[in-house]
Amino acid sequence: MPTQVHINGRRDFQAKGVLSFGSFSLSLAERLLKKADDPVPLGGRALDTLIALTERAGEVVSYKELLTIAWPNVTVDETNLRVQIATLWKALGEGEDGARYISNVTGRGYCFVAPVTSVTAPPIAAAGITDREPHRKLPPRLARVVGRDEAVRVVSQQLMTGRFVSIVSPGCIGKTTVAVSVAHALLNGFSGAVFFVDLSALTNPQLVPTAVASALGFMVQANDPFGSLAAFLGDKKILLVLDNCEHVIESAAVLAERVISEAPQTHILATSREALRVEGERVHLLYSLDCPPADADLTAAEVLRYPAAQLSWSGQRPAAIARR
Repeated sequence: MPTQVHINGRRDFQAKGVLSFGSFSLSLAERLLKKADDPVPLGGRALDTLIALTERAGEVVSYKELLTIAWPNVTVDETNLRVQIATLWKALGEGEDGARYISNVTGRGYCFVAPVTSVTAPPIAAAGITDREPHRKLPPRLARVVGRDEAVRVVSQQLMTGRFVSIVSPGCIGKTTVAVSVAHALLNGFSGAVFFVDLSALTNPQLVPTAVASALGFMVQANDPFGSLAAFLGDKKILLVLDNCEHVIESAAVLAERVISEAPQTHILATSREALRVEGERVHLLYSLDCPPADADLTAAEVLRYPAAQLSWSGQRPAAIARR
């Protein structure tokens, strides 16, 4: 049985520990939900609801109590709570492969029905990031990147001198590959404080600052998410890699604008199918790899002079090397 401490009439696992259920872990101190090692973006009210339910796993928590927890000193109807529960069901994959986490007890409230265990959370650095080994959040460096050395060099140089660069191209050209290579190349320059945020899974543009904050290990303020993110970054020297911005481009642009203007040591590398059109943005257009002419009569050696042919010949799938 997990250790439980009673505080203000409720159970608090390890007071400020980490709750574990299924493939998820929930850090109470950091207000951060992870699936395996990947942060799961959640708004503040959804997190309040999840914490209340997991802390009292196996008990029915009334609608009224959950409304009071998620909306203190505000009168709202149960529709708002149902929206947050639906968000949690989606984030947790409720029903997928038979998974069950949150059950609606008709007329009474909700109950967290999955087994919950807890572990003691490690101390959190005062800065919120220095001891989190952020480079581990980066996708692994590819053993070989074909035909993109010059792009990596140029983008790295632009980032260090201009702070904000967007790699722009159509899909499946290699934006992510270049961005990851740049991030690894600049790790030492940022003392490891490089954070990769994949925005492709977001369906709600308003969750962009939440997703970034989750990667950094803190919770944005619901009333001013962009401002609280910029304030948290402050004078920290950090590189944020925002991958796949095109479908949430307006929110990504607002975030970039606030961070670049209010956090003078933070650098941003974005990938998108179009520019974010923010002051200070440098756009690096990424083109397809050169390939041999279709009608040319070339030897194998001549064909392999072209990067696109080298990529195919290397035995690595193009989608894996030049994805997105």
